[in-house]
Parts: sequence; C-alpha cells; structure tokens
Amino acid sequence: MPRYAISFVTAKPALIHQFVEMDSRETALRAFFRDYAVSHGYTDDTEGYAYFLEDFNNPEEPMGSILEV
Repeated sequence: MPRYAISFVTAKPALIHQFVEMDSRETALRAFFRDYAVSHGYTDDTEGYAYFLEDFNNPEEPMGSILEV
C-alpha cells in the first residue's frame, strides 16, 4: 500500500507533518484532513474539506504538500 508524507501549514501558523498509508493520494488527503486538519479549524464535512483542498493547493501560496514515499 502506498505511503504518503503530507505537510500542512495551519493558519496559526503551525506545521502538521504526518505519514499516511492509503490506497491513493486522494484517500490519503481525506484521511489527513479528518485525522489532523479538522482540529485546526476546518469543519468535518464536505464544505470543510473543500476549503482545506483550496488552501492545500492554492496556486499562489500553497499551504500543503504531499509526496509518495
């Protein structure tokens, strides 16, 4: 099963960095969101996940990164 290193800078700012083992990049990001990002100000629903992805992938100043390791 693929393993992903995911980093995210929260609004405080603080750095969250975790290894997540999931089937795909998308499921790894969802698990990271649910397990780590929700406690940093995102709501645990589809709207919260959409805001998280928007921040994570912001083309001008991305707040997150993901690498398959």
